[in-house]
Amino acid sequence: MPKDYQIIQLENVDSTSRYLKDYVAQNQPQQPVFCTTQKQTAGYGQQKRHWLTNDKSAIFSLAYPLPQKYPLTGLVSLHIAALLHQSLVELTGDTLYLKWPNDLFNSQGKVAGMLIEQVMQKDYRAFIIGIGVNRDSPEIMNEVASSSSTSWFEINDLFSLFHQKVQQSKLVHYDEQELNEYWVKHGFFNLGESVQVIQPNQTNTDALKTEHGIYRGFDSHGHAKIEINGALTLVASGQISIRKI
Repeated sequence: MPKDYQIIQLENVDSTSRYLKDYVAQNQPQQPVFCTTQKQTAGYGQQKRHWLTNDKSAIFSLAYPLPQKYPLTGLVSLHIAALLHQSLVELTGDTLYLKWPNDLFNSQGKVAGMLIEQVMQKDYRAFIIGIGVNRDSPEIMNEVASSSSTSWFEINDLFSLFHQKVQQSKLVHYDEQELNEYWVKHGFFNLGESVQVIQPNQTNTDALKTEHGIYRGFDSHGHAKIEINGALTLVASGQISIRKI
């Protein structure tokens, strides 16, 4: 294991990300901190949706200290999702797809999710990356999975590899064109594909509005580009859901 980060291993916790946010706010660590647990009871994702896990899930969060004026672009979420994709493909050999803004899918469905947050204090700043990955049981890893999950891997191996990739990129050291090409190559949606666009109904907050659109990739701020009725709409992460038809 690398020696340049700290690991906190918890038997159970409400949320590794919530725990880490409190931990770094109180302790202001100067090195990255990984927090993992065997059981997460109140995990959350985009728009505070419940993050459900099981006993085969790989659950962890990473706190990455940053200088106060460190530049973060709107593409950083897509960049980190690409690093997670690279790490899992290298560890498992599985065919995985990137779904905007930062989910990973296989042919059965969603296998990994990620949520990015920040801790901002007067004299301290940290980037919090929360990740959950569904894994097959090692006893059935050579069989066809009955649910969406990756092949089995050891979580410490993922720590090591993912951390290495994050460190090498320094979060913002990536080429925008290369990132775009990587997403096109490994994307869950093809450019020009018809998709369902699901968003809250402005006249009825308890209802959802569904429209058909055409996926056009993402812009330099990480917004999804969706063509609806001939007009291009830019969508920020968490505002809507995009699904295959």
